[in-house]
Amino acid sequence: MQISISEIKNKVGASFEFEFEYDVKRIDYKGETLKFTSPVLVKGKITNLGKKIYLVEGNIKASIEDNCYRCLKVTHVQLDVDFSFRFGENVRSSYEEPYLDESENEIYPIIGENIDLDLLIENEIILNYPAKILCDPDCKGICEKCGKNLNEGNCDCFKNAVDPRLSALEKYYNK
Repeated sequence: MQISISEIKNKVGASFEFEFEYDVKRIDYKGETLKFTSPVLVKGKITNLGKKIYLVEGNIKASIEDNCYRCLKVTHVQLDVDFSFRFGENVRSSYEEPYLDESENEIYPIIGENIDLDLLIENEIILNYPAKILCDPDCKGICEKCGKNLNEGNCDCFKNAVDPRLSALEKYYNK
């Protein structure tokens, strides 16, 4: 999504708010494609900080469908991420390698009079996506032998099974 800064370009301290729905086509993450259940909602504010630098602050809300890490049940993940970016006019940088100012702030380039947030929004979603999705904090997972979802009940696979690390003790007790 490109946002024009023409309204505040010549007014230091001026700002305006924005809101839009971003229809994410595809984000690849850990070898899989994230499935969005609705468009990503982005709200924010752009402020002219002077010296041709603009501060973009806001929030990203996304609803994503993924599989539980333990039992593979389809689970909905709600992301609510705050962000803050700086953009600059006549800055020799790119989105992959932003310019660093004297305070080590990353400054992304403005293309014409537009700020492009698409790549940065996608990066924020990836950076804030949970490493492991669980359908429930107490999820029991699936049986490694028969594949039964242990949240739906126990299976008979391990009633007489002995942990291989304790097999030496089993021989001792069976004497």
